[in-house]
Amino acid sequence: MAKDEHVLKAKDFAERAEKTLEEVSDPGAKAQTLALLALTHAVLETGYDIDNVRNAIEEMPVG
Repeated sequence: MAKDEHVLKAKDFAERAEKTLEEVSDPGAKAQTLALLALTHAVLETGYDIDNVRNAIEEMPVG
């Protein structure tokens, strides 16, 4: 699966989790959903950071 597809799926998961969270009443399930949501956001942010670093390195003049 291409990287862009992974990012789109992660964004979709995050949006659905945020919408569903309001309906969750079980404290354990709510905590688990929040933890997965936090991890998803962290992975997305890390991906953006890595892309920015890679782009900066690739754009650096050689020599």
